[in-house]
Amino acid sequence: MAKKSPWHSVKAPVYHDDTNCNTGNNIERENLRSGTGGKAKCSECKRLG
Repeated sequence: MAKKSPWHSVKAPVYHDDTNCNTGNNIERENLRSGTGGKAKCSECKRLG
């Protein structure tokens, strides 16, 4: 489990905080934002955590 500060995509309803999350790692650079964006945590990050 490699945690870091949360990040999210402007196009998705969830945020990510685990560097092993494939979904979080595949966000296109132009859509990437730091923070939670007021969104729910990604289910993959929950499972990894």
